[in-house]
Amino acid sequence: MRRTVFAVAGGALALLLAACGSSGTNSAAPASQAPASSAARAGGPAASGTVAAVAASSIEVQSTSSGQVTVNFSNTTTFTDRATAALADVTTGSCVSVTGTGTPITAQSVDITAANGNNCTFGGQGGGMRPQQGGSSRPSRPSGSSRPSGAANGGGGRAFGKVTAVSGTGFTVQQDNQRTGATTDVQVTVNSTTTYFKNESSNSAALKVGECVSAQGKADDTGAVTAQSIAISQASANGCDTGFGGGRQRNGGGNG
Repeated sequence: MRRTVFAVAGGALALLLAACGSSGTNSAAPASQAPASSAARAGGPAASGTVAAVAASSIEVQSTSSGQVTVNFSNTTTFTDRATAALADVTTGSCVSVTGTGTPITAQSVDITAANGNNCTFGGQGGGMRPQQGGSSRPSRPSGSSRPSGAANGGGGRAFGKVTAVSGTGFTVQQDNQRTGATTDVQVTVNSTTTYFKNESSNSAALKVGECVSAQGKADDTGAVTAQSIAISQASANGCDTGFGGGRQRNGGGNG
């Protein structure tokens, strides 16, 4: 009888200790979320690099810095294609972003786009450019253009704005200073080494393996991007990771 009483008491004590020990450890730790991509944190494109594969509604984008990313697109995705152009494509009323040297500026590279209403803005699609703030800040380097080696610091050798006059040797850019509200006419001269590019509206049929793309959109938990816009350009000698291509050859560069 005494052994039975001890056995029952010991079992009750074990159950009591088990209940006390589990009360503080029963809650499960919350699942951790996948970290945001480094490109999204830095405010850059959601995906950029070389097109490795093309499907009906997606592409695989390969980058030496971020690996391979799936980019999905739909009929609401906008596409632009960066093509090689000529001086003849610089017309009165068009918008340009110029990098070069000196004053007046001797242009090394000219990017051309149509005016958006009465404004000059280059849609930021990895190669896109926005108006200079105060005329002295550096615009985003366009997709495919190399950094001009002789461009002066602090905005020298650069111009952004609407073209107001064109001649056989150059053109005039009306540049707004957004800090002061002043408008300045910037004279730009060109020569046989000046390169020209134009950004044109396009569609998914322009996507080809080996070309460069920069996609804006949102990435899901797996890293796949749903693209709002995709900018396309051809690879330069340096590939797609360092400046995005040199423009699609269509109507030749040089002084058209």
